[in-house]
Amino acid sequence: MTMPARLRRTLRTTALAALLCGVAPAAFAQAIATAPQSAPSGVSQEQALSLAARLDALEKRNDELEAQVSDLKAQVAAGQGAIREEVHSQPTVSLANGRPAFASADGNFKFALRTVVQFDAAHYDEKPLTATNDLGSGTNFRRARLGFDATVYKDWNFALWGEFGGSGGESAILNQAYVEYAGWKPFGLTEPLRLRVGAWATPTGLEDATSNTDSLFLERAAAAELVRNLAGGDGRTGAGAFARGDRWYASAVLTGKVVGVPTTPEFSQQSGYLLRVAYSPLHGADYDTHLGASLQGILEPADTAAGPAEATAVRLQERPEIRVSGTRLVDTGPIASNGLQALGLEAGASWKNLYAAGEWFKIDVSRTALGAAPSPFDPSFSGWYLQGAWTITGERHAWSSVNGGFNGIRPARPFSLQNGGWGALEVAGRYSVLDLNDQAGAQGAAAPLGGIRGGEQKIGTLGLNWYPNSVVRFLLDYQRIRVNRLNTTGARINTDANVVSLRSQFAF
Repeated sequence: MTMPARLRRTLRTTALAALLCGVAPAAFAQAIATAPQSAPSGVSQEQALSLAARLDALEKRNDELEAQVSDLKAQVAAGQGAIREEVHSQPTVSLANGRPAFASADGNFKFALRTVVQFDAAHYDEKPLTATNDLGSGTNFRRARLGFDATVYKDWNFALWGEFGGSGGESAILNQAYVEYAGWKPFGLTEPLRLRVGAWATPTGLEDATSNTDSLFLERAAAAELVRNLAGGDGRTGAGAFARGDRWYASAVLTGKVVGVPTTPEFSQQSGYLLRVAYSPLHGADYDTHLGASLQGILEPADTAAGPAEATAVRLQERPEIRVSGTRLVDTGPIASNGLQALGLEAGASWKNLYAAGEWFKIDVSRTALGAAPSPFDPSFSGWYLQGAWTITGERHAWSSVNGGFNGIRPARPFSLQNGGWGALEVAGRYSVLDLNDQAGAQGAAAPLGGIRGGEQKIGTLGLNWYPNSVVRFLLDYQRIRVNRLNTTGARINTDANVVSLRSQFAF
């Protein structure tokens, strides 16, 4: 009897299966030899059919197992994909420069904690020491800020900061709180036009464009600080627009009052404006240049009188370039005014580890009256500074279009006794002048009608800065202060002072 074709084919290719099924080797060999005609001797047709059935069952089982394995592979692959998708969809957490930051997987939502703590200590030596120029040595938390910055739905930014430091007498106040839209690129801009409303500090000049955590000295130059607070400064309410490109910056802001309770009642708040442009005309891998200009003004000073009568005035006054003491050595007193304008010109450059910058300011006050008579003139005041730095360890002050100014330095080798790094070391110098005299008159005589004897302040500063890492800084400054001023009778009330100060800071 001839074997079925399928059995013949299976027998030829599955000798091992036949052995496993219990067929004797000799009988299996005989079956192979006589397969074309009949069943082998000793192997009945029933055994052959049983063998075929068992082989069919094995093939079916094998197919089932292969299908199960394929299903398992597909399930594993799907599970791995789901796990990867789940992992990729989780928020990311980072500690860049010590700052805790959280972000969604797509980057559309971000949240970062921010803090600045600056603890200052200063020793003053005044000559001659009087009741009006006693600066008072001691310590002060210049800044103690805590807050957060955030982004939602990719294009909306907002911030909320509190200030718990100051100049020794302040209580906790709001430092900044604003909302900003940054999802529009008109006029071919490569960076979004930022539209902001709330309270914050808009940079009013080159020195102000550098973060207070990156400044060369404990304080900005006196002229820059005074101008900064005319229509700008920390916690100033406003609405404005900011634009920038790779090598330029521009801002325009309408401003209001400073957040916080004023020392005198205000029945109509101040209104003002800030305009500034900055440009880096020459730029390379190891050098940057800067040119800029600013114009700001008080459109209407705060009204401090109730009822139909108005009492509007401006007052220009400034401390020495240290805030451990709140004493002002130069002060115009209140000037009856309906506004003022301040023009600023700025320039700077950095090359490798060298940096230099300077600004000049002119302030014109629009006086409204002088007693019962019209004002004979509108007073003008001025100020300027020049400063420079040499980073001994080689780091560079690079220019940035974010605020239109120079950044601070970051240590190339953070301080570590184990790894031998010493951080960054920098020496700096500055000379500044602030002149708040106008038609001051001669010594020994009363001031001419309308003359203002606010005083002239000149300060030379030498600084040594150590940056152990990108979070911690120490600044040691020596200042030589000279103030020339006449009182109302024409007597000199000059002040010479030497100041040594130290700042310990951490910020992220």
